[in-house]
Amino acid sequence: MTEAGYKLDIPDFLNKKFLEKCIENGLEMNCVEVVHFHVTPGSDPGENYTSTLYRTKVMYNQPLSRGNTIHFIIKSIPIDEALASMEKYGFVDKEICVYQKLLPKLQTLLETNETNPVAPKCYEILRIPHRILVLQDMKAFGYSGADRVIGLDEGHLEVVLKKIAKFHAASMIVLSKNPAIEGNFCSGFFTEETVTDPLYEASFKAHLKLGATMLLGIPGYERFSPKLMKLHDNFADIILNVVKANYEDDIKVLNHGDLWVNNFLFKYDDKTKKPRDVVFVDYQGSHFNSLGIDINYLFSTSAQPNVLQQRMELIEKYYYPSFTETIKLFNFQPIPSLQDITTQIERRDMFFVICLFGLLPLHSMNKEESKTNDLTHFADKDLAERKSLVGMSSRRFMESMKYTLNVMEKTIDDIISKY
Repeated sequence: MTEAGYKLDIPDFLNKKFLEKCIENGLEMNCVEVVHFHVTPGSDPGENYTSTLYRTKVMYNQPLSRGNTIHFIIKSIPIDEALASMEKYGFVDKEICVYQKLLPKLQTLLETNETNPVAPKCYEILRIPHRILVLQDMKAFGYSGADRVIGLDEGHLEVVLKKIAKFHAASMIVLSKNPAIEGNFCSGFFTEETVTDPLYEASFKAHLKLGATMLLGIPGYERFSPKLMKLHDNFADIILNVVKANYEDDIKVLNHGDLWVNNFLFKYDDKTKKPRDVVFVDYQGSHFNSLGIDINYLFSTSAQPNVLQQRMELIEKYYYPSFTETIKLFNFQPIPSLQDITTQIERRDMFFVICLFGLLPLHSMNKEESKTNDLTHFADKDLAERKSLVGMSSRRFMESMKYTLNVMEKTIDDIISKY
């Protein structure tokens, strides 16, 4: 048993020989001898749907130094029946490709004025016995996660917006120098194949219908019920039109693609306890598209209701200055204006609406209820609906939903008028 109260099964591959290879490859050294290693869970139950994380502390010797310590997060992705779609759609291999081809380029560019990493260092990538990523454990460097249930306040969003702005700006430089690289990262989680997958329909599409039913019982919001049903009935077409829209003046960046609380690790100031840096993890949804995709995903899934209402002010206050400062370092032209940035975001407001209904009920679910969450639950319609309703009844979801529907009603009306 572990401290979390559940049994941790350590896989056969996680042994001394495996760890020695990871250290030798990652640190480019030879003759490493692992003396001892200790494995604990890398995440709490119900917090990680698509992989198993092993936090591993390794003590090792090498010929000229002894008593060395290194800390890994080992991300193991065995492809069972529940994860078959992840394999089919190539999300796992995409993340591997991001770590191998894109993140090193971005980090090299950002080292010009950013000493902190955008992502953990990747020490090793294996495909046998299944997909395995061996990453730097940022907890050993003072990083930790935030509370997904309550979401992010302005202080947390400040460091996220500043860092993702640098990430986006650097990716524009990478793309301008290597245009062909876009071909490997041209789509995120929403494609013609995925939007009709039962997993997507059990979350994104089904949640729109549940929301429509729920709104009938909320005074003053009854009018939104048929509007959500229109979104539900035409979900696949609507979401594909949003993500595949290609405006001539789009600001195309590498979108992280899954920009929400559990994919952030924060470093806090020792005295003030306020966040001062963040790194991003999980790159299975990364793709080149308008920056409006990432920004809307971030706010719809991760912002506390009170700061959700300051979306554009926070973009102006934190994102835009960091974005322009970074892009100017490389003499990139033309430099987008603040209005250019806000236009990108507003054009994808429907993405905000769909992610809020599709994801926030799960993201804001209380931790006791979510302990048993995994992908297999979406195959059980009754269980999936019960869990979704728990999330939809949370105060955070209700406040965020009401605000979003009122502010984005015209966006919704314009979309559904086409059907």
